[in-house]
Amino acid sequence: METRLFISIIVLITLVVFFIVYLYDMYKKGKIDENPYSAILLKERTILYFSFFRWKNVKTDHSADGLFPLHKNSTYFWLFIALIHEQIIEMFVLHIYLKKVDPSFANFFSMLHIYSILYIMGDYNWVRNTPILVKENTVEMKIGARRELSFHLRDVSSIQQARLKHDKNGSIIHEQDVFQVTAFPRVLTKLFGISDELKHEIIFNKPITYKGYFGLKKQVSKVHIYIEDSVDFVQMLEMKLTDYEEKQRLVVE
Repeated sequence: METRLFISIIVLITLVVFFIVYLYDMYKKGKIDENPYSAILLKERTILYFSFFRWKNVKTDHSADGLFPLHKNSTYFWLFIALIHEQIIEMFVLHIYLKKVDPSFANFFSMLHIYSILYIMGDYNWVRNTPILVKENTVEMKIGARRELSFHLRDVSSIQQARLKHDKNGSIIHEQDVFQVTAFPRVLTKLFGISDELKHEIIFNKPITYKGYFGLKKQVSKVHIYIEDSVDFVQMLEMKLTDYEEKQRLVVE
């Protein structure tokens, strides 16, 4: 094994170890409910499952079932296509190049590219199959493997239209303590300033806890809605909220 490859593997293992220690520290502090290592294995298994076996679109009839898809007309579809093409082309070009100049790295980087392709495919299919779910008095929002939030109607203070805010340089202002309901990966929005259109926001009357990657818990004060069926979703939510408040008023009386 060449020295450079050996050093690269050592650096990678060191970063993984630091990450594992960080997750364990968060787990001991109570910021993660479940065992983070089990969560990682479950996530990777589910990603592979969605990569190979869940290409069929989830059927949604929001007027009857309270299901609202995240991916419908989202920019993430075109990003998904672009990323898959980029990874495939880069894998072949880099593999051919490294086979000539440094064969020890060729297979290593090809394996990383294959994993990246599977991860991108799995993430996209997972997001497609996790629509917003409106039940009796609760709303469940799960963005694939990335993050999830559930709240009761009594937690809602107001619902209103919203638009992305920009600074004087034209860059998107990323508000803190906000749960983003969008199929488009937020990390790419922060890096490249690309995003779906923000349409509505739900403001809570108290902070709500949600789960991020690996079950890390954070609190938010509002939800930003980017989905295509935002108007229908908000109308259903407002109708249910009115019914809930009326029932609560009758109970008090």
